[in-house]
Order: sequence, then structure tokens, then C-alpha cells
Amino acid sequence: MQVFDDINVIDTTTGKAGSICSMFLGDNGARIIRIPVGSNSLADDPELATIHRGKELLNLDLDTQYDSFMNFVQKSDILIEDLLPSDPLQEKIGFEALRKNNPQLIHCSITSYGNKGPLKNGFPIADLIKARTGILDSMPGFEEGSTHVAHPLIEVGAGLLATLGLTAGLFQRLSTHSGLKINTSLMAAGLLYMPKAIGERINPRPVKATPVGGGPFYSVYECEDGEWIQLGCIHAGFVDIAATVMGIAEVMTDPKFGDGRSPVNEEAREELFNIVKEVMETKSSIEWAELFESVDVPFAHAESAESAMDNEQVVHNEMVQQLKDPIFGQMLQYGLPIKFSETPGSIKGPRELDSKSNVTFMQSSSWEHKGSLDRSTELPLEGIKVADITNVIAGPTMGRLLADLGADVLKIEPPYGDISRPAGGRYFHALNANKRSISIDAKNEMAKKALQEIVGSCDIMVANMRPGATGRMGLGTETLKTLNPKMIEVHVTAFGWDGPFAKRPGVDPLAQAWMGLQVAQGGEVNPPSFLSPVAPTDYTGGCLGALGAVMALYAREKNGIGQVVNTNLLNAGCLLLAGDFARYENKVPRRLSDKHQNGLSDFHRLYQTLDGYIYVSAERSDLAESFTGLLGLQNSFNKGKEKEHTELGNQIQDVIKLKESAHWVELMGLRNIPCSISIENYELSFFQDEQAFQNNMISKSVLDDGREYAFSHNLIQFPELPIPVIKPTPMLGEHSIEILREFGIEESLIDSMIETGSLITS
Repeated sequence: MQVFDDINVIDTTTGKAGSICSMFLGDNGARIIRIPVGSNSLADDPELATIHRGKELLNLDLDTQYDSFMNFVQKSDILIEDLLPSDPLQEKIGFEALRKNNPQLIHCSITSYGNKGPLKNGFPIADLIKARTGILDSMPGFEEGSTHVAHPLIEVGAGLLATLGLTAGLFQRLSTHSGLKINTSLMAAGLLYMPKAIGERINPRPVKATPVGGGPFYSVYECEDGEWIQLGCIHAGFVDIAATVMGIAEVMTDPKFGDGRSPVNEEAREELFNIVKEVMETKSSIEWAELFESVDVPFAHAESAESAMDNEQVVHNEMVQQLKDPIFGQMLQYGLPIKFSETPGSIKGPRELDSKSNVTFMQSSSWEHKGSLDRSTELPLEGIKVADITNVIAGPTMGRLLADLGADVLKIEPPYGDISRPAGGRYFHALNANKRSISIDAKNEMAKKALQEIVGSCDIMVANMRPGATGRMGLGTETLKTLNPKMIEVHVTAFGWDGPFAKRPGVDPLAQAWMGLQVAQGGEVNPPSFLSPVAPTDYTGGCLGALGAVMALYAREKNGIGQVVNTNLLNAGCLLLAGDFARYENKVPRRLSDKHQNGLSDFHRLYQTLDGYIYVSAERSDLAESFTGLLGLQNSFNKGKEKEHTELGNQIQDVIKLKESAHWVELMGLRNIPCSISIENYELSFFQDEQAFQNNMISKSVLDDGREYAFSHNLIQFPELPIPVIKPTPMLGEHSIEILREFGIEESLIDSMIETGSLITS
């Protein structure tokens, strides 16, 4: 039994986001038929060997074989498309065109920037989206200015958001028997990795980001042997232990260094950073690793993607699987990132490259009409209660995504709160908006009993603590099963629920390092580079957790079973290596950025203008020729060199730097050359972005005391359902008494918990 047994899916997409979406559906039981409506010119891309695995291929001419296509639609549960809103094919495969033939169809569109606004028909090119959503401007590099980001955040993020929306739609359809329209976009994926929040209590980033990290005990350092080690001391306790084993504990008594995480000013931060840097150069990476592991200091080796495939924890997590690909032959690729205790997924087999003429769909039992259609006016997870026992980024991302789908999310915090709460930063407020807060001390027996009552009465518990931590809170799996046999328990750990790394402390930069993300971000000749602004494995892991939760919810509604769902940051890292997490004969390493971290070639890179940066994507021969002609450099252009770094790039840079960014974007737009401004300070300018406004991606709230807040939201859209209203991040314990009363906790017990300090009320 798998989650999506009996589900039929038509995947018409040609971009990687749609393929990632249907891969998750297929890996968990759905039958996937690819009917691409655009070109499939990247068949030799090794990433496609993974994200197209187990899918059947059917090439249909929609002009001459539309009836055949509609026969498939009639027996399908899901259709995924990634057409631009203006594409004429919308009339044939858009939701309105298909719902008449199949009123129970769940239909998902993945656009570039949304269905409205001045950019609605913008190029679906991931690096342009990164530029337009401020990711490249925010990324520190080894040189000043915008920095190329090596990893497929946009494709992975949009694919996961689409799968999450589709699964929520399937869950809702079990009660309504009605189809649903779902929209997401590549722009939404950019916001997933850099969520936005502004308001009175929201503080700017306290530590200056650098290409190696910035925090003295939260950066990647070179060791005596030339290898690099990432430290991940997220709280003062870890800093104290690290400083002691490094022999610099006395240095830390200087008040200007604070607790090691927040020095009093930039000069003190840089001074302490250099002290740690010099100490790290005194021992080999192996010596430091042995020392740090012996005292529980969070650390990781900065490995390559190739090395990551041999990592003992990655192998233990069953993330290295073998298939025989029709192009690459015997091939190792990543396994299943989400593990289900009762409905485990399975990799079906290699992709198909040759279209079959005899493909048929049996009408699925899940499609079978069971009464009149009842189109919902509520979001899919309305009425679902979620106990959110999380902190920092990955866990809160889970809860926020579930809340935006309509769930009532109860943020359960210890008396001192989420570890990120004191800093009051942008991501804390963005990820914990739309929740209610109860602050309770699980070490107190009275409080523990009340906590068990609350969590046991919820539908889902999500957590991102070390394995076993929830058990120590009285919320272990067996206890939860006793309290609620249909409980869904979701864990996003750092490295895995069990295995050689399971008990180690872990955070996003450590997963970045172990999985080769930092080495790839550094580029061709640079050292590893820490992707601090986008926390890639955190946001991906949180989205995986939310998807696992809704998949389990759907399975529970169908089969009446609860289960435990597990994922982790290493598994998330596998998705982010752009096909480089693979091993096959004559493997060609993927292209990385040049030493300046501008991009992949002369025709796919950042260029500095008179007032900023633009990203140009013109590697196709005709586009490259048009681009150099526009710049008056056509005589320097050599066909066949479009994907290389040459002297031509320097000549192009000399010309581009003479005019403003807007000038070049306008001229290239007239020639249909893909190009985007690298938006600066998008943390604030987002809230004046017409594209975001028109696609309802901005939510503004005013509190009773007049304080105003605004958030990015609505990453998964249901055009026929209400837009979620976002409430600002609650104060610590703001809803403690309200929640306890709601779950029937006696007033005398509430009073006792307040008196003993085991219940915090704001």
C-alpha cells in the first residue's frame, strides 16, 4: 500500500519543477504518463534520469490527437502543466478546458511569476527568477556585488510546492468529490527560500554575512591539511564547548565578544572570527573532527557531491539507489527523501525515452464518483489541528505551510521560547505567522500531562528536534498511538532518525557541507562557500516535512491509518545537487561558476551595469548571436563557444557597464533575449512589487494596538477558494490559556501550572 495507489497523473510539463512534482507522486504509487507539450531537448541531462524515473512517455499531437488526449484526461486524477498564461495551448489543457470533461480533475499550473502582473509571461529560467527575487543580490560572494547561486532552489521549491498543493487537493476531494485548480510559480519558490516579513518587532540580520559564514562559530574554516570544516554552534552552550576545546575559552570572557554569537559590533565580530580562523589552521580536519565529535560540537567536513554519495549516513538513509538508465546505463541516483512507516514509497524503474502507442489508463477507484459534486469554500486543511514542536527554520517552515493550507497550527514552545525568538529576525516572524502559541514546560509532570492531552487530540504533530527528544517530552510514538491511534507524527531531523550521525547535533550549514553544496557554490577555483541567506536544506527539508504530513493525512483519510513520517536535511541536500548526486560511467561533472561567481558561461551569467547587475541567459546560438549583435560585438562571437568562459565575457562586461540595468533589460526585451535585473534589497522592495501585489503574495495585518505587519504568503494558490488571511507571529505563550481551555484542561490545573511557572502567558 502506497500513498498514491490508484492515482493517474498526466504530466505535460517540460520544465524540471513539473518533473520533480510528478516524480514525488510516482515514487509514492501514482501512475505517471508524460505527454510533454513542448520540446524535450535535454534528454541527456543526468538530472532527468532521476526526476523522470518510472514514468511512461506518450507523444501526442494535440492538433490531430486531441480526442485521445481527452480520453486520458477523463480517467485521470491529476494534470500538471507549466505553460505561460498567454500560451495558446491553455485553451486545450487549461483547467477550464478540461473540467467539463472531468469535474473531479485536480489541475496544477506552474508559471514563471504567477498568472497576473507585468511579468506573467516572463521566461521560466531559474537563474533569472533568482535574480528577480533578490536571491543573487543577497548571496555573499568572494567579490562585491550579486553572486551566482549554483543550486536548483527554484525548480526544487516549485516542484515541492506543486506536489503539496496537489496532495492537499486530493485530500479535499475525498470529501467534496470535486476537482480543484491549483497555481504555484517559480517566483513562489524564490519566496519559499527567502520569506519576507516587515513590522515593528522584526529585526534586521544581526551578523554580517560573508561567503564563509560570518558568525565566528557558525562558519566554514580551512584546516592545516587544506581541507575545510563547517562549525554550526547555534546556541551559547555549543559555543562554550567549542571555545574550550579550541583553547580560547579565556578569550571569550571579553564582553565585546558577547556569547560568541552576537559580538557587540562588526569590528568585534571580525576579530573573533579571525581568532577562530587562526586556531582552526593549527590542526588537520581529521584531528578537529575527532575532537569535536568527542564533545558534541556541531561540525561537518566540506565534501564534494561525489563524496556525499559515500557518506555513511547518506547510505544508511537509503538515499543511494541504482537504476539502469536508457542513456547513462547503470546509474546511482538519490532515493526516496520522505519515509513513511505504513505506506512506504518505492522507485519503480528507469525513465522511458521512447513513446508507447499502446498506453491506456484504467479509471482509478479514487476517481469513482460517489455522489453530487460539492465544491468547497474552505481551504483544504480547514479543521485540521497541528501540534508544531519546532524551532529555527526547517520545522517552522512545515507549520507555516500547513497553516497557509488552512490548518490550525499550535506552536508549542518551552518557557524560554523558540531558540530563534529572542533575535526576532525576518525568518522567525515569516515562518511563525499564522500560528497560535502555547508555552509550556514539558519537564513538569502536570504540564506534561496537559501537553499529552493537547498533542494527542491533534491530527498531526510536526517536530524538528534530535531523535528521541519528543519521547523525553512524553510524546514518543507509542504514547501518541495510545492517545490517538490515527496520529500522524512528522520529524525533520538533521541527519536521520537513526544511523551513525543520528545523535549528532545538526543544522543547515552542516548538511550543506556534508552534501557538497558549499563546494559547488564556491565555483571552479574558490574554497567552499556557505549559502547563508537561503538555508537551502532547511527550507527544502521543511517543505518535505509539510508534504509528508499532507500525504499521510490523505492516506489516513483513505485507509484509516496513522503513521510516522521522517525526512532530514541530508535527504533534502540530495535534491539540491542538480543531477550531480549521481554516478555512472564516463560521468561529466556539472558546470560550476567561474572564479568570480558570475555564472556558467559568457552567455549565462551576471553582468555589472552602471547601477547594478543583470543576469543574461542566451546560450542558444541564435540568442547569443543576437546578444553580441546588440552590443556591437558580433565579430567576436564564435559559434560553439556559447557554453564556455572566454575573453568575450570581458568584452561584454566592458560594454554592459556603460549603461543602467533598466536600459539593457528594455533593449534585450525587444529582441526576446532572456534577461533580468538582479533586484537589490528585495527584503523591503518586495512589499512594493507590483508583480507580488497582483498575484496576492503580500499579506498585511494590523494589530489591535495599531502595529502593522506584512508577510510574503500564498505560495500555493487555489483560485476558487478564499485567500488565507495571515495573522502576525504570536507573542510567547499568547494563546496558552485559550488553547488549554479549548482542549478541556481543568481550570485548577491551569492555575497550578501558572503558579509553578510551567505555563507562560504573554
